[in-house]
Amino acid sequence: MIEKVSTGIEGLDQLTDGGFLRGSAYIIQGPPGAGKTILANQFCYTHVRAGGRALYMTLLAESSARMLAYVSQMSFYESSVVPGSLQYLSAYGVLEREGLPGLLKLVQHELKRHRATAMVLDGTFVAQSVASEQEFRAFIHALQGVAGMSDAVLVMLTHQNRSASCPEHTMVDGWIELSDETQGFRAYRTIQVRKHRGAAVLHGKHHFRITQDGIAVFPRPESLIRDLPAPVARTHRVGSGHAGLDALLGGGLPAGSATLLVGPSGAGKTTIGMHFLSLASEQEPALMLGFYETPAHLRYRARSLGLDLERPFQTGALEQVWLPPSENLADEVIQDIVQRARAMGARRVFVDGMVAIRDSLVVADRLPYVINALSIQLEQLGATMLYTTEIPELRLDETLMPTDELSAMVENILLVNTGRRGVNLHRSLSVVKLRDSDFDPRTHEFHIGDRGLMLGPDPRVGTRRDSN
Repeated sequence: MIEKVSTGIEGLDQLTDGGFLRGSAYIIQGPPGAGKTILANQFCYTHVRAGGRALYMTLLAESSARMLAYVSQMSFYESSVVPGSLQYLSAYGVLEREGLPGLLKLVQHELKRHRATAMVLDGTFVAQSVASEQEFRAFIHALQGVAGMSDAVLVMLTHQNRSASCPEHTMVDGWIELSDETQGFRAYRTIQVRKHRGAAVLHGKHHFRITQDGIAVFPRPESLIRDLPAPVARTHRVGSGHAGLDALLGGGLPAGSATLLVGPSGAGKTTIGMHFLSLASEQEPALMLGFYETPAHLRYRARSLGLDLERPFQTGALEQVWLPPSENLADEVIQDIVQRARAMGARRVFVDGMVAIRDSLVVADRLPYVINALSIQLEQLGATMLYTTEIPELRLDETLMPTDELSAMVENILLVNTGRRGVNLHRSLSVVKLRDSDFDPRTHEFHIGDRGLMLGPDPRVGTRRDSN
């Protein structure tokens, strides 16, 4: 087996099935500002911290000192390894004077002199510009041979947008492409493993960010579930936090299932979610992802409804993640929720606002697959999921939403609706679908008071006169 070397980026290691292969050559391609230099430096510093030795050779006119001035602002930078385990070297002058033959000799000499197990060649497009196509092809072929003989990982950076049929892409072992894209007013970055010999890569485009910690890659969640084992069958029920609702559900929600609460604004979806969270305990930790309710406001609402969320918050049995709707990346949000659920051993997960996740997707049609992937990963952790999504007020002759979309996302569907009779607002609850279970199919009126959700008509409405 060929040894794999971490790229220094957890998400990129996932895309490449474990990282780079020792003795192999890779091209990382992308426009200026896409993050190539940060990625390469992050790889080098991670490599030397793991006990390796790295060489960073640049063909650009920019000095190593100037580049280091920027790199030193990143959290992965470590001054103690430079110039010991990590060497920076400019080959710009050698390339000008001696061309590609002189550059190849320099690469061979420096790899041997520094006993490097990883090398970055920054500015490969400069080498291509001083030679013919045939000479450049021979140079790339020779570089790959040098990487193999040295048993080192060779990473070449270029900003040229060359086609997949170009000789350098056919000869190297791997090709990774970074892109800086826009949709409307929104800008986002993507990464794609176009080629990687001997590895089961995660194909397609994936989002990434550049932060103070370097590059963070977020594999598309629907691409991560292909190798997950089948979930463990669970036959018990999980309480909703409300005895009356549990009775309608035949004893509660099927354990490990995903339930969608559908209804218009103000129908009571978040209130039902708070009932679900109120059963959080040391044995059943709960996690909430919300986009509209701040933690302080959620606690205030819970107190006004007679629900105790203070205690589980204080003991750590309940955790809330609040993400104001903005330019979030859905894949990043999903990854964060799964990691948090795993860390705390969550058994209940409440996601209040599927619409916000949909709006954070560049391609909105991915929503059913993203939610399905999230549910599968959480089910693997032993959690039962509750989601909410907002729709306009429904009338009897209107349909909910396409059945195939709902079936792809969740196993259970609860519909909460609002309607008016005269001046009075009435709320109703219906169990539309429940996984492998019998349930009460009737529509039940309910109201919200100082004890939360209560089934039956609101007694206060009877004191008001309808103006029909």
